Amino acid sequence: MTLLKVCGLTRRIDVEFIDKHADYAGFIIHSDVKTQRLLSPNEARDLASTLSKAKPVAVVRGLGLRDAVELATGLGFPILQYHGVVNVDEYLSGQGNINLAPVIEYSDDSTVVKTIEEYLTMSNVEYILIDAPKAGYRLFEYGLKIPLSIIRRVVGLSRIGVAGGIGPGNVKFIIKYNPFLIDVNSGVESSPGVKDWRLIMEVVKVIKGEGAP
Repeated sequence: MTLLKVCGLTRRIDVEFIDKHADYAGFIIHSDVKTQRLLSPNEARDLASTLSKAKPVAVVRGLGLRDAVELATGLGFPILQYHGVVNVDEYLSGQGNINLAPVIEYSDDSTVVKTIEEYLTMSNVEYILIDAPKAGYRLFEYGLKIPLSIIRRVVGLSRIGVAGGIGPGNVKFIIKYNPFLIDVNSGVESSPGVKDWRLIMEVVKVIKGEGAP
């Protein structure tokens, strides 16, 4: 069954809610792109500590890999979602006690496939996430920020997640390909960092076929 990650969490009540329904909870602890979802290290650690079911994920952008690993492990996160280029040899020599979820920003199908194949040679990969660039992205079918063509092409590979403009209105077009993971953020918000529980449950119903805990 496809797993669900809700990212960009900033409020305890939202964390407690998604803990009942999602498999992963994402907390942005460093970003070189301005976002209202950015948390201080202490805020992220405190929010993540309330989880009992969903796995906490430290989301880092704009740091070198070693620094990102050090930051996430220092806060007790078991998973690092890393937005940046991963040097496989560097990761293998200094990964620390943490699973990596590398992010590949979509440019074209061939580049994404090549990068996935490289990342799959690493140990301790939690998932590989295909996402849209934060700036200069294109809109594809059904308002998605990555094309269905790349989803069709890579879902047969191991532990592939997809993100980029996903919400209640288009998640049904992705779930039919049965990816390992679907990552939602702004598509289930009423305002930046404030999750809309109704929208989350619409996504949950499509992915997991459930309307209640």
